[in-house]
Amino acid sequence: MTFLGETSSQTIVNSSSGFIFPNGLIIHDDSGVYFNTSTLVPIRVSNTCDFATLKTRIHNTLQLNDKQFLDEIYYRQSFTDIGNQIRFQCMQLKNDDDVNTMLMCNHKFLCVGPIELLCNIGRTPDRILNLLEGTMTRTHDALLYYNRRWNMPHQNNFVGYAFTGKNPKKNLTFLQDVPSMN
Repeated sequence: MTFLGETSSQTIVNSSSGFIFPNGLIIHDDSGVYFNTSTLVPIRVSNTCDFATLKTRIHNTLQLNDKQFLDEIYYRQSFTDIGNQIRFQCMQLKNDDDVNTMLMCNHKFLCVGPIELLCNIGRTPDRILNLLEGTMTRTHDALLYYNRRWNMPHQNNFVGYAFTGKNPKKNLTFLQDVPSMN
């Protein structure tokens, strides 16, 4: 198993191993929660990490492009219940204090396993618009209005109002003024 960007043994000694669950699911069961995803990505988390560094590390490990961003980061936090059994809960990481809590829990429960982080990856608004535009056919509007007629069935002879491009409350015209749909 190789960790992206690891160059020195000193980094490995002063860090904890972990896994990223990109766009995974949070599943609840008898032991608390667990994460599920189709692809696990290994990561090393520095023992002196802050929130910004962790976010950058995850971003670089997942090799996100400039049109993607980390929307949310969740940690599968271990704890002991009243019966002294190890359980898991989901903790959202939002700041340096949360990351410190994660590192302390991981140090306390070393026997549980590696750090598990679920990351929701978002897309920038420009990227979403580009995806939507890519799925629309260029002939869509031409099919709806062809040869000065609307190619849509009547809806009880009332479709709605035509928008003239001005204040809709002052300049509403009934579709009677629009070319016939017949």
